[in-house]
Amino acid sequence: MTTMEKTIVQQEFYHLFQPVKRLADRTVLGYEALIRCDAVGSPDVLFKAAAEQQRLFELDTLSIYSAIAAFFADPIRRDSEEVLFLNVFPSSLAEETFPQFVEKALRDFRKFARRIVFEINETVSQAASWDDEHFIRNVKWLRDADFRIAFDDVGEGAVTIRKIVELAPDYIKLDRFFGRDLAANAKKRKLLKLFAEYCRDEAMLILEGIEEAEDLLQAQQLSVTLGQGYLLSRPKRLADLANGRPFNPPSRESEAIGREKELFEKSDVIP
Repeated sequence: MTTMEKTIVQQEFYHLFQPVKRLADRTVLGYEALIRCDAVGSPDVLFKAAAEQQRLFELDTLSIYSAIAAFFADPIRRDSEEVLFLNVFPSSLAEETFPQFVEKALRDFRKFARRIVFEINETVSQAASWDDEHFIRNVKWLRDADFRIAFDDVGEGAVTIRKIVELAPDYIKLDRFFGRDLAANAKKRKLLKLFAEYCRDEAMLILEGIEEAEDLLQAQQLSVTLGQGYLLSRPKRLADLANGRPFNPPSRESEAIGREKELFEKSDVIP
């Protein structure tokens, strides 16, 4: 049995959950499920191996099911209003059988549909799938079934402005490139302002890669309402979410809040 076969058959993977937070008050909107496999290494290596062995759809859907089942089995998560973001490859959505997978595997979770967001991966190698008729049909089918759609890594991957207009995602996640060094880069601030204006009544904008207090403050000043990044919280195991145990040093965000207040008072950040 190959490592990939063992990973799939024995489900030798797990998920960490990283919060998406409202920047105004740091409350949690929801969590992104991030697959991890100690035997293989990084998720990129894992999915590349699955694709090479023609098992990407199988692993992708198994990961989706596993994350949903674990998240909504937790009574604290289930009884909250928190949203669950699930990564999905465009090629999986381009599979004609994807709706059947949802109807069969996720039938016990359909009542949570409005809290489940399919976050479409922006892998450039899968750019052709975005124009596949089954992909377009299945994205619309998910919307009609009350699930939510997010475009991931916008500005870095395969998605175009045209696709944003045509498919009208519920969430637009800007690539971490825009979150890094935002305070020091006027061009990034200009582009972010444009996206924030567009998303005001079209979608919810999430800025990824927030790691510095200066960049967080800039994002807020540009009317970005949602964010994700190590400054706000590192990914955690589900048990740590439920029990409140820190998976990473708990002082990181409190230090950031203090730094943000200091910057605001000094007004030394360029709007």
